[in-house]
Amino acid sequence: MISVTHQPSGLSTVFIAPVATFSGIHSKSVLCVSVADGGLGVSVCTDNKLQVWETKTGIVRRVLEGHLFDVYTCCLFPSGIVVLSGGGDMQLRIWDAATGACPVVLKGHTGAVLDTAIVDRGKNVISVSKDGQAKLWNCGQAKCIATLLSAESIINCCAICDVTGVINLPAPAEIPDELEYDTAGKVLLVGCEDGQVYLVAVESRSIMGSFSVGATVLSVCWASPTVGVVGLSDGCLKIIDAVSLTTRPLAHHSASQVESLTPHRGGVLAGRRDGTCQFYKLDGSSPYQLTGSDCDPIYKIASDSNYIYTACRDGIIRKYRSRDIDV
Repeated sequence: MISVTHQPSGLSTVFIAPVATFSGIHSKSVLCVSVADGGLGVSVCTDNKLQVWETKTGIVRRVLEGHLFDVYTCCLFPSGIVVLSGGGDMQLRIWDAATGACPVVLKGHTGAVLDTAIVDRGKNVISVSKDGQAKLWNCGQAKCIATLLSAESIINCCAICDVTGVINLPAPAEIPDELEYDTAGKVLLVGCEDGQVYLVAVESRSIMGSFSVGATVLSVCWASPTVGVVGLSDGCLKIIDAVSLTTRPLAHHSASQVESLTPHRGGVLAGRRDGTCQFYKLDGSSPYQLTGSDCDPIYKIASDSNYIYTACRDGIIRKYRSRDIDV
């Protein structure tokens, strides 16, 4: 780590180097990465290789083959041994990370699947697509339970949060489907190509709020149960207040678009197209930056209990210690 201070203003930034770089997992741009505490990671690159690997060594354990076209998103279930993926074939696939088997295929979208969210432990999952729809699925029965949102443009990203005890959500108009689990108290944050952001109460299927943020929404996350953060194509970060249903700027330190967001210690990590990966507190300050990618875009950021991982256009997955960001 190196700390640099601008003496006239007193502003400081700590630059943090990776503790490991995994260059043998992929040979082309890494589009998405997900990790879990069980010791496995999953990632996909632009040559459509969806791979499971060890987070300690970077050794590839499984290649998951089955999607017909490009894979755009992948994530590990909380168990750390099951993978959810989606792509250009308009399908979601659920994989056994240990064997590489794919026992469940979810079909129903009419456009490419761009992002997913796992509800609680994963009996249900949510997907968003180029068809402008956010869908709720039951994994065991491979069934679409409901369309949570039909937007007027492509939905690029989503994130789910449990607001139980913090925000009172509307009750469902009908008794929930018997295949629906753990959706009570959950709010889905959705970002669209046309600059619209939606807050959707999952169980009641109701839109709590919609916001126009002025640019294409490329990434979203929850910094807390009441604070959502959206990353925009113009480089701006904005906060969505789920209580007051208002928006405000978080930071606009760069014109480089925000490709990825992930929550971290009460703030957010933001990966940009210019290769910067910064930690932002919710007051807008940015005291830490993860180094190593030079000018190659950071397409995705993931974390487990101890480490942060970045997926980069240069084909490398970089690993950083979480504790080095001391807030």
